[in-house]
Amino acid sequence: MTIYKKECKVYMVARNGLDATDHENLILQLKDHIQAHNKVYWYIEMENFKAWTASSYWNDIVLKLPNEERLKRVALVGNEKWHEQFTEVLTPFTRAHMKFFGPSEKDLAKEWIEKKNN
Repeated sequence: MTIYKKECKVYMVARNGLDATDHENLILQLKDHIQAHNKVYWYIEMENFKAWTASSYWNDIVLKLPNEERLKRVALVGNEKWHEQFTEVLTPFTRAHMKFFGPSEKDLAKEWIEKKNN
């Protein structure tokens, strides 16, 4: 998993799968960014994504973000199977506007995250 930040945006690219260590790192990075910025935009790309490890998946279910109202938009890039699961995991914990993009729409997803409004 690769994570990088640009101003109020967090970009994450998960390749092949996520394990518990990836999950902990992602949540720590996201929490820190939400604490540091009034508005946060999150880009999640699932490249050749095959699986969550069981512990990583269940840890995601209890996701708690401080000041979660600062999370404004979440772009999910990947195939529809992972979109459904990720949306299921995030929906109870955020009011952010989530939008799905197919694997060929990475540039469109980045443009949507980088829009200035909201």
